[in-house]
Amino acid sequence: RLARLDVAPSSGPSSALAARFAGLTLSPGDAAATASAAPDPTLVTFEQTSPHWLLQTHQMEGTTSPQPPATLPQSASPPDAPVARPLGQRSSLSPESEGRWSLSDWYLAAAPEVTGDGAAISRPGFRPKNWHPATVPGTVLTTLIDRGVYPDPTHGLNNLAIPETLAHQDYWYRTEFDLPASAVGKKLDLQLNGANYAAQVWVNGTPVGRMTGAFIRGRFDVSAYLRPGRNAVAVRISPPPHPGHTQEESLTSGVGENGGAMMLDGPTFGASEGWDWIPTIRDRETGLWQGVELIATGAVRLGDPQVVTTLPKPDNSLADVAITVPVENRSDQPRTVTLTAAFDDVSVSRRVTLAANAREDVRFDPATDAALAVRNPKLWWPNGYGAPNLHTLHLTVRSDGVASDSRDLRFGMRQVTYEMSLVDDEGQLERVALDFAKARAEQRPLIDVRHAAIRQVDNGWTYSFAKGAEHDPAVTPIAGDAGLSPYLVIRVNGVRIAARGGSVGMDDFLKRTDRAHLEPYFKLQHDAHVNVIRNWVGQNTQPSFFDLADEYGLMVMSDFWESTQNYNIEAEDPQLFMANARDVVARYRNHPSIVLWFGRNEGVPQPVLNRGLDAMLREEDGTRLYMPSSNTINLHTSGPYNWQPPEKYFTEYSKGFAVEVGTPSFPTLEAWERAIPASERWPISDTWAYHDWHQTGNGAVKSFTDAMDTEFGTPISLTDFARKAQMLEYESYRAIFEGLNAGLWTTNSGRMLWMTQPAWPSSAWQIFSHDYDTHGAFYGMKKASEAVHVQMNLPDHKVLLVNNTLAPLTGLRVRARIESLDGALLERREATLDAAAQKPVEAFTLDLAPLMAKGPVLVRLEAKDTNGKRLSDNFYWQAADPAALKAMSAMPAVALTGAARRAGSGAITVTITNPARTAAIQTKLTLFGADGTQILPAYFSDNYVSLLPGESRTVTITAAPDQLAGKPQVRLRGFNVTPQILPLGE
Repeated sequence: RLARLDVAPSSGPSSALAARFAGLTLSPGDAAATASAAPDPTLVTFEQTSPHWLLQTHQMEGTTSPQPPATLPQSASPPDAPVARPLGQRSSLSPESEGRWSLSDWYLAAAPEVTGDGAAISRPGFRPKNWHPATVPGTVLTTLIDRGVYPDPTHGLNNLAIPETLAHQDYWYRTEFDLPASAVGKKLDLQLNGANYAAQVWVNGTPVGRMTGAFIRGRFDVSAYLRPGRNAVAVRISPPPHPGHTQEESLTSGVGENGGAMMLDGPTFGASEGWDWIPTIRDRETGLWQGVELIATGAVRLGDPQVVTTLPKPDNSLADVAITVPVENRSDQPRTVTLTAAFDDVSVSRRVTLAANAREDVRFDPATDAALAVRNPKLWWPNGYGAPNLHTLHLTVRSDGVASDSRDLRFGMRQVTYEMSLVDDEGQLERVALDFAKARAEQRPLIDVRHAAIRQVDNGWTYSFAKGAEHDPAVTPIAGDAGLSPYLVIRVNGVRIAARGGSVGMDDFLKRTDRAHLEPYFKLQHDAHVNVIRNWVGQNTQPSFFDLADEYGLMVMSDFWESTQNYNIEAEDPQLFMANARDVVARYRNHPSIVLWFGRNEGVPQPVLNRGLDAMLREEDGTRLYMPSSNTINLHTSGPYNWQPPEKYFTEYSKGFAVEVGTPSFPTLEAWERAIPASERWPISDTWAYHDWHQTGNGAVKSFTDAMDTEFGTPISLTDFARKAQMLEYESYRAIFEGLNAGLWTTNSGRMLWMTQPAWPSSAWQIFSHDYDTHGAFYGMKKASEAVHVQMNLPDHKVLLVNNTLAPLTGLRVRARIESLDGALLERREATLDAAAQKPVEAFTLDLAPLMAKGPVLVRLEAKDTNGKRLSDNFYWQAADPAALKAMSAMPAVALTGAARRAGSGAITVTITNPARTAAIQTKLTLFGADGTQILPAYFSDNYVSLLPGESRTVTITAAPDQLAGKPQVRLRGFNVTPQILPLGE
């Protein structure tokens, strides 16, 4: 038997070959004879030298049987009593714009409890009994909570008091209205802007149509069915057909599966079956979750327009705006119409003749309309790079001199391009810039996204060029960025954007998506210097989400509705999926915030969907990158999700462009007390686990609690736990983004949290609370992501000045002061430096090892400009090993001095000073109203402030003016700060 064959160069090379081993002798003649024989094809084997992406090989359908009763969460507190919300004024029709009304006065009933069919229910005068005034837009469950049928599921274990039957029955919605006089004689459409999951629509006793999928619009011609006077509409809503089973997290049950059978249903709220950040939502978001409109037009109507901006000059002094407007003649006669498009001081018109019952795309661009070459344009920029300027486009089509239809939409002038590495036809990896606008007119593909074209390369996986695309004018080679390969870089208006942000799993677990409810979340993300968010699995696909992202300068990576490959089950109806996807793209493509489309969370969609999405996006959009997978391919892999030593975010994790990284994020003491009944707050209980304090899974908290025990001591109460948790999470979330800074544009181009925004009161993966309260994670991210930032890298203690602005900075002074816990000065360092735009620059390296040998040290960093103005400061606690940090728990309590004063009708300034001989660590400021209730939302310029002896800081707090009426107060506490109240002075 052959055990080993050694091969080495011959000391006397010749043309002959001879070998001898294991009793076998090969002569040159033998070798020649063997070589001349025809090969046996049955012995030929093939091996992938560059593996390609595989198809899905296994999947799961979630929990398949009821949970064992012994593992259900338990509480000493019974569910809360339901409380009805005030109904308020309701009108049957609410005007929105010329020819558009919102149907507002809806009533809801469970279908099994209703007598009569659609024909009867949809007639004026039908007398509903025991129907509930419905919340529309809203889900079935929001109506039942608002009407006092069920308790608020955000509190404690109240969600368990809501029956699972809600997801296993149909519902009727019904309304009546008088047809406005201005609508009489017009073409009339009833438009449902979002119904989950399937809807059947009746008008005045007649069925008018059906729609399926949560994200498609249903537009029904009801001209023949509406009449002057009283009219009625009824909608039968069916929930997703595969609702799955509940999984109720407890200390003993673990987190359960992420999603399940509902993923079969494709375009719906798959997360509502339950995930490791959201409980099972009992109605699975069933209902008219978006509004319903009555639209009146003439014979000619407008479709979904598209506005595309390109920036042909490097200095962005010119914006070419192209507008495409579908125009449809709904009459039996040809019509000559005039279409006008106007924005700012630009107005262009086109006269076209439409055949009977015909549709035509009318195009305006600078080649035909010089006014669309806009000079010195006001561009849309991501947060931190400029103002997110928006423009309103007014469209009007006139027939016979009379306005037949009109439409207003907002758009932003901006152009998105991309850098990434792709495999060419010869198998070589090339670093390139991609400008999809240059390939849009001919719908030329630039990237081959098929499974077989996705290749494994150094640092991960990458897509390939489409056939011949490496020579396309839309592709520009890039040299010198080997450290970033193969990762994505996003450019907006030609500028590289250091992407900082996170995913939004679901904006609200009850899909309360009104602007007033969602806007504080967007403002908080803006204030934390977030510039990119992700519409995870498309769960936030609604106008308010994209409108607010536009306004606050938050780029959006927008997913479609499939999740983890080789784990979650794939959608069973590709045609339904694609119909919803196409409508979503046509509806939202003008939002400047959307910068790319993801086909699937953590994996590539099945080929029929992957190919379909790729082709459809070239047709309906053509300006943005389509990436089938949200991770791994030209992106970093996902995770970690549990607590890790902060230095690993510099040395090991989330290199390149990382779309998901997270760590436990315990809310403030006040927020947790609002979410958890008193009986369940301490010790850690099932109710904690139900609110995402995970004992198992990716986000298991053991490493977090072990670190707490080691560094600060085992907590003895909820107050003690919350105090120590804020220390850990401030440090962790700051490190995640300082780690990004440390390798910016050499190894890193983007880093995103899982998550920024929670869907409900949670203890995991968030930078603020569901009720808008902000805790250590928020301020850690805010600190690390500021425009000009001074930081200390870990573990080497190198001090950097990070310039995130678009202008170079000169003559900056960076200082470090190192003290012991007792306030003794151990060392000072200072450097003067210049910082190039969008780059980190090294100031010096601190040698902390000898100092830490004597105990923990405190490091204060400051950066000032040439006028002495402080641009950035930072504060670290460091020790030779984690256990040595326990000495901080013995630091004396510090009583700060301070004052709070009004600074206008909606602002308060608070100045705090440390008069003690030792540092005050993590001073937390909280704003309360005159009645003792915490004021939320409240926005703090800084918080969790640490002060060395003698230092002072001023913090500005803003809130709604009416909330600051009377005598609000600011309360202080901290890691070693004596709690006190600062009354408000004038």
